[in-house]
Amino acid sequence: MPQPSQRYNRAQLAQEANLRAQVPTGALTFAWRGRAGTRTLSLSFALSGTLLVTALALSLWGVAVTSYLAFKDDIIGGVMSRQAALQHGYEDRIRELRGQVDRMTSRQMVDKTELERRVDQVARRQALLETRQAIVSSLKESAGAPPAPTRIGAMVPGRSAAASPAPRPAVAGDTVRLTPPVERQSRLESRVVVAAIPQPTFALAAEPSHLDVVARVERSLDRVEQSQHGLLQGLETRTERRAKRIRAMLAELGLAETRLAPAARGGSTAGTGGPLIPLSAPMPDASPFEKQVFRLQTVIRDHDRLNRLVASIPIARPHSGELELSSGFGARLDPFLRTWAMHSGIDFRGATGEPVFASGSGRVSHAASLGGYGLLVEIDHGNGISTRYAHLSRIEVKEGDLVGVGQRVGRVGSTGRSTGPHLHYETRVNGEAVDPMRFVRAGVRLASAD
Repeated sequence: MPQPSQRYNRAQLAQEANLRAQVPTGALTFAWRGRAGTRTLSLSFALSGTLLVTALALSLWGVAVTSYLAFKDDIIGGVMSRQAALQHGYEDRIRELRGQVDRMTSRQMVDKTELERRVDQVARRQALLETRQAIVSSLKESAGAPPAPTRIGAMVPGRSAAASPAPRPAVAGDTVRLTPPVERQSRLESRVVVAAIPQPTFALAAEPSHLDVVARVERSLDRVEQSQHGLLQGLETRTERRAKRIRAMLAELGLAETRLAPAARGGSTAGTGGPLIPLSAPMPDASPFEKQVFRLQTVIRDHDRLNRLVASIPIARPHSGELELSSGFGARLDPFLRTWAMHSGIDFRGATGEPVFASGSGRVSHAASLGGYGLLVEIDHGNGISTRYAHLSRIEVKEGDLVGVGQRVGRVGSTGRSTGPHLHYETRVNGEAVDPMRFVRAGVRLASAD
């Protein structure tokens, strides 16, 4: 007889076999025992996967929510810290940019102020340079042109090249030509007087956009100032050189500069006058330009004084064209008596009607016929010096007239004791006849030097 436990096992196994027979295939089946017996629940694989995914999603959501709730303060604090760092960075950058803007504004204000200052300085400096240029031009006009007495080799005013007489053939005997050699003449003619430096003009913009523009203008003004300094230096050097040559000429003629006084000047000399306002020496703190101008004015005054002295000394040419001597100064055979006699002057060969010019400024002391001189013009140059122009065919001045250097006083002729048309020219010092060639040669050398 079977035991109870065995019966129970058989029943249980039969029930389990029955349950297995009831489990559908292709599904997930759950079985559990209860008081009411064994129960089963079958779920398809699709539904099981859906429930599994849903469970996982809910688990992850739960973990996320739990983590958020647990670390909420730390996360919010980190986010706020990052936002605060970004805000501080932006504020620092804005503060730095604002500082840069302020510095740029300040620099622009400083540049604007500096620009206005430099533009005003350039304008005042340009006005000063224009004033200085006017002074330089006036000084150059005073010292640049050689005086009339020293231009002995030049053509006489009022005569054109076409009106100059053609060169006459060479004469024999004691004829002397007072013309420089061809080589010397070519060198003299090749000399070119330095012209005045043109005044540059500057057009400044009303509001320059850059300081470099002002800097370029300042450099241009520096060049103008240097040009003015160079021109003044050149004028001073040339004027001193001319004055030195005049003093050398006076020493050669044996005339004491301190004992000479300028004679009255005539001709086309314009009237001048005005109150005497002596020039005062520049102050110790004066600019180099003012000191240089004062030195040049002193040199020019000395040069003008010497020119006035030279104007009264008969060193200019009394006759146009080549000076051909037909008879020199001193002992010679008298052309009429053929005996030795004293010739108190020199004879220039010429044609009747050719002009005769004053060799120095002075006053006409005689303008009429005088014995063997024929028609004679005598000019008193002051300081005991006088000149005579004899055998004229016509006299074009009258006694008492003031004449200037190069002024026409008569025409070549053959009046008086003469064998043919020529100009008898005398130079007298304190009433005694001296060799006029000393003065003429000195004038030629002075003109050649100029």
